[in-house]
Amino acid sequence: MRNVLVAGGAGGVGEGIVRALLSTDDLRVIVTSRREERFAQLRDHLGELADPQRLIGIIGNAGEPSAAKTIAERIRGEFGALEIAIPSLGGWWQDGPLLDVDPMTWEAVRTEMLDTHVAFAQAFIPELLRQRGGLYLGIGGGAAFFPVPNASIVSIAAAAQLMLTRALAAELADRDIRILELVVNGPVRTREWEAVAQPDWITADEVGTVVTDLIRDGETRWPLQRRHGAILVMNPIRRPSG
Repeated sequence: MRNVLVAGGAGGVGEGIVRALLSTDDLRVIVTSRREERFAQLRDHLGELADPQRLIGIIGNAGEPSAAKTIAERIRGEFGALEIAIPSLGGWWQDGPLLDVDPMTWEAVRTEMLDTHVAFAQAFIPELLRQRGGLYLGIGGGAAFFPVPNASIVSIAAAAQLMLTRALAAELADRDIRILELVVNGPVRTREWEAVAQPDWITADEVGTVVTDLIRDGETRWPLQRRHGAILVMNPIRRPSG
């Protein structure tokens, strides 16, 4: 059984990813969450899929350097080799124009949206390199392509995250590892956003299906666009009317 780590798996998008991964029969899914109650809620939402032999919760911050390294050592010691690592980290911020952002806010949002991905990569890619054929699959957002008024820090961090992925792919091109980022280009229909979601929004479960396809087959039926080799863009698709 292959070990898959989903950092932020108890979040809105993460839940869809975890549900899809557990719907397979050959993956052990290790979820990190900073709060025990969020993982408990995830278990409840997953219902019968939350098999304690295949769904493992680790409470800790996989996007903070020292905590991430501790989590990596625990996974190696308790569950063996890590073969797939998926950072579904960050959130949303939309609280004013860039010129009015104070240094403390800038640092806090940048840390949440970007620095966490750097710390995650530094802690867990070395674990993937311990065996052949590992997969690092970042989850990003379409704000990387389009500036959102009053949410500029998110767009800046998301764009930097794309370059982080490209840089990792370039530096590890001669190693037996796949470095990819799935950019969900649009708002995602999660539990939190259900009340305002529009019919054309990509759902968290659809993100999960694409992630699972990429792990299992290396491709998916969803018409992804590839950019710069390592970047896969998941655009909304036209849905049947009515």
